[in-house]
Amino acid sequence: MTTLNTFPALRSERLVLREMRETDLEKLCAYLGDFEVSKSLSSQPHPFLETDGRDYIEQALANNTAENVTWAIELDGQFIGGLKAKELQGAASVGYWLGQEYWGKGLMSEALRAVLTYLFEDRELFVVRTGVFKENPASLRVLTKLGFKITGEAKHVCRARGNVELDEIQLQVTGNDFLRLTNSDVIS
Repeated sequence: MTTLNTFPALRSERLVLREMRETDLEKLCAYLGDFEVSKSLSSQPHPFLETDGRDYIEQALANNTAENVTWAIELDGQFIGGLKAKELQGAASVGYWLGQEYWGKGLMSEALRAVLTYLFEDRELFVVRTGVFKENPASLRVLTKLGFKITGEAKHVCRARGNVELDEIQLQVTGNDFLRLTNSDVIS
């Protein structure tokens, strides 16, 4: 049984979403060191150094899972990306990334679907928010496929690009909308 104090490991058809491990460091640094990945994230620096990777893992492991959960995404026993749900006692939001070699395979939709199911069914959240840079249509497709609706636009800093402000699309999905969509099995 998962409580708010235990790490909520999740499984989907192809993926395991688990706690970060020290052994993830090398791949974490390689994936987030790829500018094509980090340029679409707000909080990761470029270059992404080993010290950044150690900090990332340390922060993930130090999370109070009642408030914030950082999952390592694993495919066939290999670490391939990350997904974080934060502010779970308030204005909950999610953020995510995958190593570039795993793009376009439906893996993030699958991972995010598992996390949203957990957040809405087990944690009984009402709404989950996120934002995506306007120039990242692939991520926008992942979100809208899972029932996220655009709520507005804002400017958001991208650390990897030297803290430049980029146009961001803000979205949210309610538990009712997500569960209605997933129960109808429209999501592929």
